[in-house]
Amino acid sequence: MLAATLLCALFASAAVDGLTLNKLDVQPCKTAADLESVKEFRVTHCDAVPCKVTTADVPKFEIDFVAKRDSDALRVHVKGSLAPGLKPSVLPGFKSDACNNMGVKCPLTAGQQYTAKSEFTLAVPGLPDTALPLKTDAVFSGKDAGGDFFCFKVPVELSKA
Repeated sequence: MLAATLLCALFASAAVDGLTLNKLDVQPCKTAADLESVKEFRVTHCDAVPCKVTTADVPKFEIDFVAKRDSDALRVHVKGSLAPGLKPSVLPGFKSDACNNMGVKCPLTAGQQYTAKSEFTLAVPGLPDTALPLKTDAVFSGKDAGGDFFCFKVPVELSKA
């Protein structure tokens, strides 16, 4: 299935802390509507999908999106599945409050574009080396009390550092 879902990666010239932010085309979580508000996704440690990363990597990412509605808050979650068939779970220690932790100016105004910026660790406590390499999807979702703003996934291959 992964081979059928590989996407074309595009190069972007932005850099963060000496690491290049690469623009990637992403897959919707369920339907094309999940991507309607996403303008662009950029990430370090990956220039083609599947993203080949190690447990020592700390990828930084940026999501350009347009607010679907006025909102006082936005939560952005990054999830991953630690085994085939398991429901994706939130990565440990990830701060999901986009207004206070990702540079998004709240309240959000419907129709206005914003950029959420953050990073996450891939060193998952309790993940045994025997579980690696692991093929999974990193799932990025943004939501408020009114529901989803966006949801997309990126194929990932995680290996030991």
